[in-house]
Amino acid sequence: MGKIWEKDIIYDITRSYVDWCTNASYSSLTVYGKENIPDDGAVILAPNHCNTLMDALVVLQADRGPSSYGARADLFRKPVLSSLLRRLGILPLARARDGREAVAGNEEIFDEVVECLGHNVPFCIFSEGTHRTKHSLLPLKKGVWRVATRAAKKLDKPVYVVPVGIDYDDYFRYMKRARVTFGEPIRVYEDTDQKEFLQTLHDRIAGLITYFPDDENYEKNWQEWQKMHTPTYTPMQQAGRIALAILSLPFFLTFAVLCSPMWIIAAILGNKLQDKAWMNTIRFATKFALIPVLLLAIGIPAFIYLPWYVAVALLFLVLISHSGFYFLQDYYRQIIQSFIK
Repeated sequence: MGKIWEKDIIYDITRSYVDWCTNASYSSLTVYGKENIPDDGAVILAPNHCNTLMDALVVLQADRGPSSYGARADLFRKPVLSSLLRRLGILPLARARDGREAVAGNEEIFDEVVECLGHNVPFCIFSEGTHRTKHSLLPLKKGVWRVATRAAKKLDKPVYVVPVGIDYDDYFRYMKRARVTFGEPIRVYEDTDQKEFLQTLHDRIAGLITYFPDDENYEKNWQEWQKMHTPTYTPMQQAGRIALAILSLPFFLTFAVLCSPMWIIAAILGNKLQDKAWMNTIRFATKFALIPVLLLAIGIPAFIYLPWYVAVALLFLVLISHSGFYFLQDYYRQIIQSFIK
């Protein structure tokens, strides 16, 4: 296998499909502040981490070019998965819980990261070190500082850490809104103070997201914020929403049937999850794996036995069925909840 920063045909082939699946996982995915990503040096992206693999996928939408990411080292224990992850530009980073020997192995990975940065490939590291489904931040780990100062020492170019804020309307439901905001970059030097840098990075990330301090008032503050931002409808508007829900039922049932292998498998796997933050990643993965299978399984007989224009229409419905199913499901849930409240 070549260097992680080298052009790879598998990455090029899969990237467009990954991007389509990612955008089709949200009712809207908006990227702000791309102009804050420097083009005159090495770039390290440092987002908050609140929704497992989906965080990396939404950050990836900022740029069509290659990029590399850090991920938990235990994901690389199986050789086949390790090879695939590396081909996708993902490098293993051990955490303190993995033991001293594993953490010592990060030194070699950091050198590989610096090599990526030297070849103008951005590196993304989740500075909290683990994910958590809260509109807050964990204390930032020193890994991002270590990578940045090492790069500043070894590279003959400026090194920047760009704070990134990731916000979701909901961490557990599919087809909700997502926002990614790139903040003002932080120039890092070989002698940049660790404590000052991490505090600056923390404050800038917090300023890019819907942020509440993680204290005894967190739940109260978050619930109040939700109430303030929950839309209200007049009786006429509510009647229109109900009428639209009734009219959309045939589409919902069609979507439910066409994408049934995806949502049924995701539901079965999701029931076994201890950490429900992985639920949307499971939904994404089943879509990613099964859409091509369904297109072939339905498309081949459709083009054999049906007029071509009917077959094309059917395949289009297959493509949008997964997103449409979850979008309408959530739409019905919101209408029902408005009556309960």
